[in-house]
Amino acid sequence: MSRALPAELALDSEVAREVRKRRLAEAGWWLAVAGLVAVATLACIVILELPTHPASDVSHYKYWTRQVATAGVSGAYSGTYPETSAIYPPLTMYGYRAAGWLYRRLVDPTFDMQVALGSHLLTVLTKLVAVVPLLLGIPILYGLLTSYARPAVAFGIAAMYGLNPAGLFDSAYWGQPDAVHAILLVVAIWLIEKDRPLAAGIFVGLAAATKPQAWALFPFLAYVCLRRFGFARSVGLGATAGLAVLVVCLPYFMYGTFGELLRLPRLIADTMPVASANAHNIWWLATGAAEAFVPDAEPLLGPVTYRQAAFGLALGVMAFGIWRTDPWATRGGLAAVAAYLAFGWFMVTTRAHENHSFMVLPLLAIALPRSGFLVAAFGVVTFTLFANMVLHDYGLATRWIELLGPATWARLQFANASVNVVLLVAWTLWLGRNGRASERASVARAA
Repeated sequence: MSRALPAELALDSEVAREVRKRRLAEAGWWLAVAGLVAVATLACIVILELPTHPASDVSHYKYWTRQVATAGVSGAYSGTYPETSAIYPPLTMYGYRAAGWLYRRLVDPTFDMQVALGSHLLTVLTKLVAVVPLLLGIPILYGLLTSYARPAVAFGIAAMYGLNPAGLFDSAYWGQPDAVHAILLVVAIWLIEKDRPLAAGIFVGLAAATKPQAWALFPFLAYVCLRRFGFARSVGLGATAGLAVLVVCLPYFMYGTFGELLRLPRLIADTMPVASANAHNIWWLATGAAEAFVPDAEPLLGPVTYRQAAFGLALGVMAFGIWRTDPWATRGGLAAVAAYLAFGWFMVTTRAHENHSFMVLPLLAIALPRSGFLVAAFGVVTFTLFANMVLHDYGLATRWIELLGPATWARLQFANASVNVVLLVAWTLWLGRNGRASERASVARAA
């Protein structure tokens, strides 16, 4: 039996010390992330205590919460929007089901709707469906970023997301559950970059079952998967996505309400079919920020309607983004293009609302180490998203008009929408110059 030499023992000891040092550093950063989550939680608690306008979407969420609390998730689409039918896909309904379960046990087992509409506790519970995913996104983004960025960089980006004023306003004040599908898409794209298509499919399916805005990125994901994995593995990804959706939808099969679930796309399509539902995009400028919403079925140029023009522009944005996509990109490269496509979709689609550009933020966050331009884009989207929501908030809009006058209020909206247009143009030029960069580098190295 041989004995280790002193030099070998010293080397082993040095390696062990380095391993312990690295683990302690990692633990320290995770403690810092926990502190960041605590700070973001405190900010959310303060915002949750602010009064909510009776006409806000929170009242809709309360109706949906009562519906799924009394009829079950399988009864989410059995009636008329918004009182007895929701317009969000099933996964989000589970969150409202949990909120309703707590409310019935803590306050009112009968769930009297008039009492519920005035209940601050129910307001907080429904908003937690948005707040909890926002907070969970902080450690998730940090963990994903540390796979290719230094912990300090990952922590800084996680802070930019978790303490983002637009994100806090959207989730804790408006109660919009945008963080759910956005984070699910981020994880799915990260897994695709790690060449794990089956796991990625699960998150794609969950995103599809969360909010319809996620569907806008599916053509991009399909292209990337077909190019990167080939047909067979892409079918596997699609199968796991479909399985995830089926699991989410099990109550509809069990209780015979799958036919009601099939009504969901029509319910979504019939809700506010307007050129711009207060979204500061090109249609907000094209309609002149009209006091009354302009239906997107109205003519825009000759026989071409707003909806048809939007469809053509959305196809153009998607085609350009796909053209500039390197399907084999890593280290946030796919997320960078996905963020562009999400923002482009928000800018050219009809029926967009103020908060629908939220999913750009976490997609950009995972790509920020790649470019200073993306950092600037993150800042601009944060500003315009926050301004878009604040300028059209039910409770704040009247105060803005009283303080600034209706003309100045309208000019601020035009200015904010114009900034978004400038960003879209600049981002398109940047992507045209920098897209497919990693593929070109790979080709150059091979040569």
